[in-house]
Amino acid sequence: MIYITRKHLKPGMIIAKDVFLYGSNNVSSFLLAKGQVLNSTYINRINYHNLDGAYIENELFSDINLESYIDEKLKAKSLKVISETYYELQASSGKVNANMIKELSSVVNNIVTELLNKEDLTYNLIDFKNYDTYTFQHSLNVAMLSISTGISMQLSESKLNEIGMAAVLHDIGKMLIPIEILNKPEKLTYEEYEIMKEHPMNAVNQLKNMVPYEVLRAIEDHHEKLDGTGYPNRKRDRNISFYAKILAVSDVYDALTSDRPYRKAVFPNEVVEYLMGSVDKHFDYTILNRFLKIIFAYPVGTFVKLSNQKLAVVIKNHTENILRPVVRIINSDGTVGEDIDLLSDPNYMNITIVDMGYDYENYGLIGILKSSMN
Repeated sequence: MIYITRKHLKPGMIIAKDVFLYGSNNVSSFLLAKGQVLNSTYINRINYHNLDGAYIENELFSDINLESYIDEKLKAKSLKVISETYYELQASSGKVNANMIKELSSVVNNIVTELLNKEDLTYNLIDFKNYDTYTFQHSLNVAMLSISTGISMQLSESKLNEIGMAAVLHDIGKMLIPIEILNKPEKLTYEEYEIMKEHPMNAVNQLKNMVPYEVLRAIEDHHEKLDGTGYPNRKRDRNISFYAKILAVSDVYDALTSDRPYRKAVFPNEVVEYLMGSVDKHFDYTILNRFLKIIFAYPVGTFVKLSNQKLAVVIKNHTENILRPVVRIINSDGTVGEDIDLLSDPNYMNITIVDMGYDYENYGLIGILKSSMN
Protein backbone atom coordinates (compact mmCIF):
# COMPACT_ATOMS: atom_id res chain seq x y z
CA MET A 1 0.00 0.00 0.00
CA ILE A 2 0.98 3.64 -0.47
CA TYR A 3 -0.48 6.84 0.90
CA ILE A 4 -2.12 9.09 -1.69
CA THR A 5 -3.22 12.62 -0.85
CA ARG A 6 -6.75 13.57 -1.78
CA LYS A 7 -5.51 15.80 -4.62
CA HIS A 8 -4.23 12.69 -6.41
CA LEU A 9 -6.99 10.19 -5.60
CA LYS A 10 -8.58 8.84 -8.78
CA PRO A 11 -11.61 6.67 -9.59
CA GLY A 12 -10.53 3.04 -9.83
CA MET A 13 -8.06 3.16 -6.95
CA ILE A 14 -8.66 0.57 -4.22
CA ILE A 15 -8.71 1.45 -0.53
CA ALA A 16 -6.00 -0.55 1.28
CA LYS A 17 -6.87 0.40 4.86
CA ASP A 18 -10.23 1.15 6.46
CA VAL A 19 -10.97 4.86 6.59
CA PHE A 20 -12.79 5.97 9.73
CA LEU A 21 -14.26 9.37 10.41
CA TYR A 22 -14.78 10.89 13.82
CA GLY A 23 -17.37 13.61 13.54
CA SER A 24 -18.32 16.47 15.84
CA ASN A 25 -20.16 14.00 18.10
CA ASN A 26 -17.01 11.84 18.10
CA VAL A 27 -18.87 8.75 16.98
CA SER A 28 -16.75 6.49 14.83
CA SER A 29 -18.15 5.68 11.42
CA PHE A 30 -16.88 3.74 8.46
CA LEU A 31 -16.22 6.20 5.69
CA LEU A 32 -14.60 3.69 3.35
CA ALA A 33 -13.78 0.01 3.86
CA LYS A 34 -10.65 -1.81 2.81
CA GLY A 35 -11.12 -3.19 -0.69
CA GLN A 36 -13.55 -0.45 -1.74
CA VAL A 37 -13.01 0.80 -5.28
CA LEU A 38 -13.00 4.58 -5.38
CA ASN A 39 -15.41 6.50 -7.57
CA SER A 40 -16.09 10.22 -7.86
CA THR A 41 -18.74 10.06 -5.09
CA TYR A 42 -16.32 8.52 -2.59
CA ILE A 43 -13.57 10.98 -3.53
CA ASN A 44 -16.00 13.88 -3.06
CA ARG A 45 -16.84 12.46 0.38
CA ILE A 46 -13.14 12.44 1.32
CA ASN A 47 -12.84 16.05 0.14
CA TYR A 48 -16.02 17.07 1.98
CA HIS A 49 -14.69 15.74 5.28
CA ASN A 50 -11.33 17.40 4.64
CA LEU A 51 -9.33 14.18 5.01
CA ASP A 52 -5.73 14.43 3.87
CA GLY A 53 -5.88 11.24 1.80
CA ALA A 54 -6.01 7.46 2.05
CA TYR A 55 -3.88 4.35 1.81
CA ILE A 56 -4.27 2.78 -1.62
CA GLU A 57 -3.40 -0.69 -2.87
CA ASN A 58 -0.46 -0.91 -5.25
CA GLU A 59 1.24 -4.14 -6.30
CA LEU A 60 4.61 -2.39 -6.46
CA PHE A 61 4.31 -1.72 -2.72
CA SER A 62 2.32 -4.76 -1.62
CA ASP A 63 4.93 -5.50 1.06
CA ILE A 64 3.87 -2.39 3.02
CA ASN A 65 1.24 -3.17 5.65
CA LEU A 66 0.11 -1.02 8.55
CA GLU A 67 -2.05 -1.87 11.57
CA SER A 68 -4.17 0.56 13.58
CA TYR A 69 -2.39 2.03 16.60
CA ILE A 70 -5.26 1.25 18.94
CA ASP A 71 -8.57 -0.58 18.48
CA GLU A 72 -11.07 1.60 16.62
CA LYS A 73 -13.85 0.92 19.14
CA LEU A 74 -11.59 2.01 21.98
CA LYS A 75 -10.61 5.10 20.01
CA ALA A 76 -14.27 6.00 19.40
CA LYS A 77 -15.21 5.46 23.05
CA SER A 78 -12.23 7.50 24.19
CA LEU A 79 -13.19 10.43 21.99
CA LYS A 80 -16.78 10.24 23.17
CA VAL A 81 -15.84 10.32 26.87
CA ILE A 82 -13.26 13.10 26.33
CA SER A 83 -15.79 15.27 24.49
CA GLU A 84 -18.48 14.67 27.12
CA THR A 85 -16.05 15.63 29.89
CA TYR A 86 -15.04 18.82 28.09
CA TYR A 87 -18.63 19.78 27.33
CA GLU A 88 -19.59 19.06 30.95
CA LEU A 89 -17.12 21.71 32.05
CA GLN A 90 -18.41 24.18 29.48
CA ALA A 91 -22.11 23.60 30.17
CA SER A 92 -21.76 23.78 33.95
CA SER A 93 -19.71 26.99 33.91
CA GLY A 94 -16.62 25.23 35.17
CA LYS A 95 -17.94 22.35 37.25
CA VAL A 96 -16.83 18.87 36.20
CA ASN A 97 -18.94 15.85 37.12
CA ALA A 98 -16.97 13.36 39.22
CA ASN A 99 -18.61 10.44 37.39
CA MET A 100 -17.21 11.73 34.11
CA ILE A 101 -13.71 11.85 35.58
CA LYS A 102 -14.19 8.26 36.77
CA GLU A 103 -15.27 7.17 33.29
CA LEU A 104 -12.36 9.04 31.73
CA SER A 105 -9.98 7.30 34.11
CA SER A 106 -11.37 3.95 32.97
CA VAL A 107 -10.80 4.87 29.33
CA VAL A 108 -7.21 5.94 30.05
CA ASN A 109 -6.62 2.65 31.86
CA ASN A 110 -7.85 0.75 28.79
CA ILE A 111 -5.54 2.75 26.51
CA VAL A 112 -2.57 2.06 28.80
CA THR A 113 -3.39 -1.66 28.87
CA GLU A 114 -3.65 -1.84 25.07
CA LEU A 115 -0.42 0.06 24.49
CA LEU A 116 1.45 -2.04 27.05
CA ASN A 117 0.49 -5.12 25.04
CA LYS A 118 1.69 -3.72 21.71
CA GLU A 119 4.92 -5.11 20.32
CA ASP A 120 5.48 -2.04 18.15
CA LEU A 121 4.78 1.39 19.64
CA THR A 122 5.63 3.22 16.43
CA TYR A 123 3.04 5.98 16.03
CA ASN A 124 1.61 6.42 12.53
CA LEU A 125 0.69 10.08 12.31
CA ILE A 126 -1.57 9.56 9.32
CA ASP A 127 -3.90 7.31 11.31
CA PHE A 128 -4.81 10.20 13.59
CA LYS A 129 -5.82 12.94 11.20
CA ASN A 130 -9.35 11.79 10.28
CA TYR A 131 -11.53 13.95 12.51
CA ASP A 132 -13.78 16.99 12.36
CA THR A 133 -13.17 18.31 15.88
CA TYR A 134 -9.57 19.15 16.69
CA THR A 135 -9.61 19.58 20.48
CA PHE A 136 -10.84 16.13 21.44
CA GLN A 137 -8.72 14.22 18.92
CA HIS A 138 -5.70 16.31 19.94
CA SER A 139 -6.24 15.35 23.59
CA LEU A 140 -6.40 11.66 22.67
CA ASN A 141 -3.34 11.92 20.42
CA VAL A 142 -1.32 13.61 23.15
CA ALA A 143 -2.39 10.87 25.55
CA MET A 144 -1.28 8.06 23.24
CA LEU A 145 2.02 9.76 22.44
CA SER A 146 2.70 10.54 26.10
CA ILE A 147 1.78 7.06 27.33
CA SER A 148 3.91 5.46 24.61
CA THR A 149 6.82 7.69 25.56
CA GLY A 150 6.35 6.67 29.18
CA ILE A 151 6.34 3.00 28.19
CA SER A 152 9.60 3.48 26.29
CA MET A 153 11.01 4.99 29.49
CA GLN A 154 9.80 1.90 31.42
CA LEU A 155 7.56 3.87 33.77
CA SER A 156 5.19 1.98 36.06
CA GLU A 157 1.60 1.35 35.01
CA SER A 158 0.30 3.70 37.71
CA LYS A 159 2.49 6.51 36.37
CA LEU A 160 1.35 5.78 32.82
CA ASN A 161 -2.26 6.16 33.95
CA GLU A 162 -1.48 9.50 35.60
CA ILE A 163 0.30 10.72 32.46
CA GLY A 164 -2.67 9.60 30.37
CA MET A 165 -5.13 11.45 32.61
CA ALA A 166 -3.05 14.61 32.48
CA ALA A 167 -2.87 14.34 28.70
CA VAL A 168 -6.59 13.89 28.02
CA LEU A 169 -7.37 16.79 30.38
CA HIS A 170 -4.49 19.13 29.54
CA ASP A 171 -6.57 21.42 27.31
CA ILE A 172 -9.89 21.23 29.17
CA GLY A 173 -9.32 24.77 30.44
CA LYS A 174 -9.74 26.00 26.86
CA MET A 175 -13.47 25.30 27.17
CA LEU A 176 -13.63 28.46 29.31
CA ILE A 177 -11.82 30.56 26.68
CA PRO A 178 -14.08 32.57 24.30
CA ILE A 179 -14.60 30.62 21.07
CA GLU A 180 -13.68 33.64 18.95
CA ILE A 181 -10.20 33.55 20.47
CA LEU A 182 -9.82 29.77 20.15
CA ASN A 183 -10.77 29.75 16.48
CA LYS A 184 -9.36 33.08 15.39
CA PRO A 185 -7.71 32.60 11.97
CA GLU A 186 -5.24 35.45 12.49
CA LYS A 187 -2.49 35.96 15.03
CA LEU A 188 -3.85 36.70 18.50
CA THR A 189 -3.44 40.18 19.92
CA TYR A 190 -1.40 40.58 23.11
CA GLU A 191 -4.61 40.78 25.16
CA GLU A 192 -6.10 37.69 23.47
CA TYR A 193 -2.92 35.70 23.98
CA GLU A 194 -2.92 36.62 27.68
CA ILE A 195 -6.45 35.19 27.93
CA MET A 196 -5.37 32.03 26.06
CA LYS A 197 -2.52 31.57 28.52
CA GLU A 198 -5.07 31.22 31.31
CA HIS A 199 -6.20 27.77 30.16
CA PRO A 200 -3.76 25.67 32.26
CA MET A 201 -4.87 27.40 35.48
CA ASN A 202 -8.51 27.28 34.38
CA ALA A 203 -8.19 23.51 34.31
CA VAL A 204 -6.32 23.27 37.60
CA ASN A 205 -8.92 25.40 39.39
CA GLN A 206 -11.78 23.23 38.15
CA LEU A 207 -10.11 19.86 38.67
CA LYS A 208 -8.83 20.35 42.23
CA ASN A 209 -9.64 17.40 44.50
CA MET A 210 -10.88 15.42 41.47
CA VAL A 211 -7.59 14.11 40.08
CA PRO A 212 -4.23 13.27 41.71
CA TYR A 213 -1.86 16.11 42.56
CA GLU A 214 0.74 15.03 39.98
CA VAL A 215 -1.94 15.16 37.28
CA LEU A 216 -2.78 18.73 38.29
CA ARG A 217 0.91 19.69 38.24
CA ALA A 218 1.32 18.27 34.75
CA ILE A 219 -1.69 20.18 33.45
CA GLU A 220 -0.47 23.39 35.06
CA ASP A 221 3.07 23.06 33.66
CA HIS A 222 2.51 21.64 30.17
CA HIS A 223 3.36 25.00 28.53
CA GLU A 224 6.40 25.69 30.68
CA LYS A 225 9.83 25.56 28.99
CA LEU A 226 13.19 24.56 30.38
CA ASP A 227 14.69 28.00 29.77
CA GLY A 228 11.92 29.77 31.71
CA THR A 229 10.17 31.33 28.70
CA GLY A 230 6.97 29.31 29.06
CA TYR A 231 3.71 30.03 30.91
CA PRO A 232 1.84 30.46 33.23
CA ASN A 233 4.62 30.69 35.84
CA ARG A 234 7.83 30.89 33.77
CA LYS A 235 9.21 27.86 35.61
CA ARG A 236 12.62 26.47 34.78
CA ASP A 237 13.89 22.94 34.29
CA ARG A 238 13.91 21.39 37.77
CA ASN A 239 10.73 23.14 38.84
CA ILE A 240 8.69 21.76 35.94
CA SER A 241 6.63 18.61 36.46
CA PHE A 242 8.23 15.49 34.96
CA TYR A 243 4.90 14.48 33.46
CA ALA A 244 4.52 17.97 31.97
CA LYS A 245 7.86 17.60 30.19
CA ILE A 246 6.46 14.51 28.46
CA LEU A 247 3.19 16.26 27.63
CA ALA A 248 5.04 19.26 26.21
CA VAL A 249 6.79 17.24 23.51
CA SER A 250 3.65 15.29 22.57
CA ASP A 251 1.51 18.44 22.59
CA VAL A 252 3.78 20.40 20.27
CA TYR A 253 4.27 17.48 17.88
CA ASP A 254 0.55 16.84 17.44
CA ALA A 255 -0.35 20.53 17.30
CA LEU A 256 2.20 21.37 14.61
CA THR A 257 1.28 18.35 12.46
CA SER A 258 -2.41 19.35 12.51
CA ASP A 259 -4.30 21.92 10.44
CA ARG A 260 -5.38 24.91 12.53
CA PRO A 261 -7.52 27.94 11.66
CA TYR A 262 -4.40 30.14 11.52
CA ARG A 263 -2.02 27.80 9.64
CA LYS A 264 -1.68 24.57 7.69
CA ALA A 265 -0.14 21.45 9.19
CA VAL A 266 3.64 21.22 9.13
CA PHE A 267 5.28 18.11 7.63
CA PRO A 268 6.38 15.60 10.30
CA ASN A 269 10.05 15.84 9.31
CA GLU A 270 10.01 19.61 9.81
CA VAL A 271 8.40 19.19 13.24
CA VAL A 272 11.07 16.65 14.22
CA GLU A 273 13.78 19.10 13.20
CA TYR A 274 12.11 21.84 15.25
CA LEU A 275 11.91 19.58 18.31
CA MET A 276 15.55 18.57 17.95
CA GLY A 277 16.58 22.20 17.56
CA SER A 278 14.73 23.13 20.75
CA VAL A 279 16.20 20.44 22.99
CA ASP A 280 17.49 21.68 26.36
CA LYS A 281 15.84 25.04 25.68
CA HIS A 282 12.20 24.02 25.53
CA PHE A 283 12.30 20.22 25.76
CA ASP A 284 14.09 17.71 27.97
CA TYR A 285 16.81 15.79 26.09
CA THR A 286 16.14 12.37 27.63
CA ILE A 287 12.39 12.60 27.08
CA LEU A 288 12.73 13.86 23.53
CA ASN A 289 15.20 11.08 22.76
CA ARG A 290 12.65 8.45 23.87
CA PHE A 291 9.83 10.27 22.07
CA LEU A 292 11.75 10.12 18.81
CA LYS A 293 11.83 6.31 19.14
CA ILE A 294 8.06 6.07 18.78
CA ILE A 295 7.45 8.52 15.94
CA PHE A 296 8.98 8.82 12.50
CA ALA A 297 9.79 11.87 10.44
CA TYR A 298 8.64 10.12 7.28
CA PRO A 299 5.61 7.81 7.69
CA VAL A 300 5.77 4.48 5.86
CA GLY A 301 4.00 4.56 2.50
CA THR A 302 4.51 8.27 1.89
CA PHE A 303 6.34 9.93 -0.98
CA VAL A 304 9.60 11.79 -0.47
CA LYS A 305 12.00 13.65 -2.72
CA LEU A 306 15.73 12.98 -2.43
CA SER A 307 18.60 15.42 -2.81
CA ASN A 308 19.54 13.69 -6.09
CA GLN A 309 16.10 14.72 -7.40
CA LYS A 310 14.78 11.15 -7.29
CA LEU A 311 11.26 10.43 -6.07
CA ALA A 312 10.87 7.56 -3.59
CA VAL A 313 8.43 5.91 -1.21
CA VAL A 314 9.33 5.21 2.41
CA ILE A 315 9.06 1.47 3.08
CA LYS A 316 10.79 1.14 6.46
CA ASN A 317 12.06 3.32 9.28
CA HIS A 318 14.97 3.03 11.71
CA THR A 319 14.39 3.92 15.36
CA GLU A 320 18.08 4.71 15.73
CA ASN A 321 17.86 7.48 13.12
CA ILE A 322 14.38 8.58 12.09
CA LEU A 323 15.72 10.91 9.39
CA ARG A 324 17.34 8.07 7.39
CA PRO A 325 14.67 5.52 6.38
CA VAL A 326 14.71 2.77 3.75
CA VAL A 327 13.15 4.08 0.53
CA ARG A 328 12.11 2.54 -2.78
CA ILE A 329 13.12 4.60 -5.80
CA ILE A 330 10.51 5.57 -8.38
CA ASN A 331 11.83 5.90 -11.91
CA SER A 332 10.75 8.70 -14.23
CA ASP A 333 8.60 6.26 -16.23
CA GLY A 334 6.62 5.22 -13.16
CA THR A 335 8.38 1.91 -12.59
CA VAL A 336 10.18 1.21 -9.33
CA GLY A 337 13.91 0.88 -8.86
CA GLU A 338 16.03 -0.38 -6.02
CA ASP A 339 15.47 -0.16 -2.29
CA ILE A 340 17.99 2.13 -0.64
CA ASP A 341 18.84 2.14 3.04
CA LEU A 342 19.78 5.76 3.66
CA LEU A 343 21.15 4.85 7.08
CA SER A 344 23.55 2.01 6.28
CA ASP A 345 24.20 1.98 2.53
CA PRO A 346 27.67 3.57 2.08
CA ASN A 347 26.85 4.53 -1.50
CA TYR A 348 24.11 6.88 -0.33
CA MET A 349 25.64 8.57 2.70
CA ASN A 350 25.56 11.92 0.88
CA ILE A 351 21.89 11.57 -0.16
CA THR A 352 19.26 13.18 2.03
CA ILE A 353 15.51 13.62 1.98
CA VAL A 354 14.77 17.21 1.00
CA ASP A 355 10.98 17.27 0.81
CA MET A 356 7.73 15.43 1.41
CA GLY A 357 4.69 15.73 -0.79
CA TYR A 358 3.06 14.77 -4.03
CA ASP A 359 3.58 17.58 -6.52
CA TYR A 360 6.18 15.74 -8.54
CA GLU A 361 4.39 14.90 -11.78
CA ASN A 362 7.70 15.01 -13.66
CA TYR A 363 9.35 12.46 -11.37
CA GLY A 364 7.27 9.36 -12.03
CA LEU A 365 4.33 10.01 -9.73
CA ILE A 366 1.83 9.87 -12.59
CA GLY A 367 2.98 6.38 -13.52
CA ILE A 368 2.65 5.20 -9.91
CA LEU A 369 -0.83 6.68 -9.69
CA LYS A 370 -1.86 4.84 -12.87
CA SER A 371 -0.48 1.58 -11.50
CA SER A 372 -2.70 2.07 -8.44
CA MET A 373 -5.90 2.12 -10.48
CA ASN A 374 -8.09 -0.92 -10.91
